[in-house]
This record gives sequence, structure tokens and C-alpha cells, in this order.
Amino acid sequence: MVGTLIKTQSPTGFFIGIIKDFIIDYDDETMTIGVTWNDCDETTETFNEYEYDYETCIYHFYDNGRWWRIDQNYYKFKRVLEGK
Repeated sequence: MVGTLIKTQSPTGFFIGIIKDFIIDYDDETMTIGVTWNDCDETTETFNEYEYDYETCIYHFYDNGRWWRIDQNYYKFKRVLEGK
């Protein structure tokens, strides 16, 4: 869902963003989201259930009063984006 909060911590700092748009590719099972971060940077992030690179940052999304790791809750994140 547009407006969902997302957070991550990178080597350069802690960032919270808001999802401004998204595309779900049902054939490849990937989600591509556009995010505006608290430092006013805008990025595109892509998530795939079967691919997780441990050298990248860990992302969380906010739902029902708590933060959830995207890599461990891929289908929950997908349902949140779909508004279900």
C-alpha cells in the first residue's frame, strides 16, 4: 500500500522512508518499490523471496504496530502492499 513505512540501517546511517509506488511482478515473484527516505533521497528497491544478499542492508516494514523484516515476511509484505 502506498504510504507504508519502511526502514533500514546502512553503513552511512539509519533511514526511514515512505513507499510512494510499487510494482508486483507475479511471474517472477518480485516487488519493486519506490521510496522517499527521511534524507529526501528517492530510491527504487527490489525484493525477491528467493534471493537474499547478506551483504546488503536489512529492510523492515511497519504494519499493525510493529516492524517486520521483509526477508523473513515476504508474503506478509506483499499482502500489505496489495492492501489485503
